[in-house]
Amino acid sequence: MATPAAIQQLPLVCPGHNRGVVELNYSGTTPDGVFFISACLDGKPMLRDGVSGDWIGTFDGHKGAVWSAAITPDATLAATGAADFTARLWDALTGDSLAVLPQAHICKSVSFSSTADRLLTAGAMAAISVYDVALGVAPPLSTLTDGELAAGTKPPGVKFVRYVGTSPHSVVSASNSPRDAFLCTWDVRTGGAPTGRLELTAGVRSAELCADGTTLVVVTDDSKVHVLDASTGAVLREPLQVAEATESASLQLPGRKRLVTGGRDLEVHAYDYETGAELESLRGHHGPVWAVRHAPDGETFASGSDDATVRIWRSNPQPNCGAAAGGATNGGA
Repeated sequence: MATPAAIQQLPLVCPGHNRGVVELNYSGTTPDGVFFISACLDGKPMLRDGVSGDWIGTFDGHKGAVWSAAITPDATLAATGAADFTARLWDALTGDSLAVLPQAHICKSVSFSSTADRLLTAGAMAAISVYDVALGVAPPLSTLTDGELAAGTKPPGVKFVRYVGTSPHSVVSASNSPRDAFLCTWDVRTGGAPTGRLELTAGVRSAELCADGTTLVVVTDDSKVHVLDASTGAVLREPLQVAEATESASLQLPGRKRLVTGGRDLEVHAYDYETGAELESLRGHHGPVWAVRHAPDGETFASGSDDATVRIWRSNPQPNCGAAAGGATNGGA
């Protein structure tokens, strides 16, 4: 059942970018609050306060579109991957570039381990690279590839890679090909062939590894959302059929109450996790919604769009509410 018409969400609108926002990722809850980083095709990833949406800083240095951005749980380090054939490691407190990591092609995904001492990079190349964060610009410690990393893709590559749980050895990845209807799991210690494949109903469009480190939310090309345990491959719920041309999905934790999605229909949709019933259809973006992510406490979530804005919404709206106290719009530099 749709949200009653009397409840009109007034999201916090976070301008500042001038091209599409393609990825969002939150830190954990730190003594200074919660933060999120946005990857944007304008080449200027930004750090913002996770509650107010206020702009904190811009990571300046990439020479091409930034496709991926990650931030450590304690919000002290950030990483980005871009079309300039580099990944970069940043001091999230000062904005200083700590390392430039050359890549063989466009870098589409970056990910820190839970202890923030390892960094994964992947993209339009047939390898996943594993870096020691402390060594900075040194060559990767190892690479994961066996010729089947992106079987059947032209060009080869990976669109999504993440560490699973607290282990510095377990990794999950997804190909950049719509024909490859599976996720690969890897053991960094052995390299070579994947340790397993998680079968899906269609090619992967996007994926989110939730804050618990194991719950994996995957959007496939047939407009279904899959919820899996990345450590075991277990299916946690039947695939949920969502709006056509959905591009991203995020699960509310703790509690697994809601799934939110965004896509090419310019709207953000909220679904009941258990029943699959649509609860809300949120309008406001003026372009496709490429990314949605929940804050660590699950009380709010952010959406990033081709209209160059990020919007912050409440997960459990009250009549005529804003996303946070203090107004509905926050500017950026």
